[in-house]
Amino acid sequence: NQKQLVRPVRGFKTLKTAYATIKGFEVMRALRKGQAAIFNLTGDIRGEARIVERAFGIGPGALTEAVALLAQNLESQAA
Repeated sequence: NQKQLVRPVRGFKTLKTAYATIKGFEVMRALRKGQAAIFNLTGDIRGEARIVERAFGIGPGALTEAVALLAQNLESQAA
């Protein structure tokens, strides 16, 4: 429940920090419940970190990451 998570974090100074905090709660909940597994392209902890980065717009997009992984696999098969 969002109210239970946000209650100890009362007193947001700006709407931006409130939004980021609640978004972080939602991303962590999705990871914990396995709902974000489809977006974890590598299936490891680094993939989970990339999901969090994408949620906050600080990492490459899923399509960019998928193309890079595909190129990497093609290079390793060609060698």
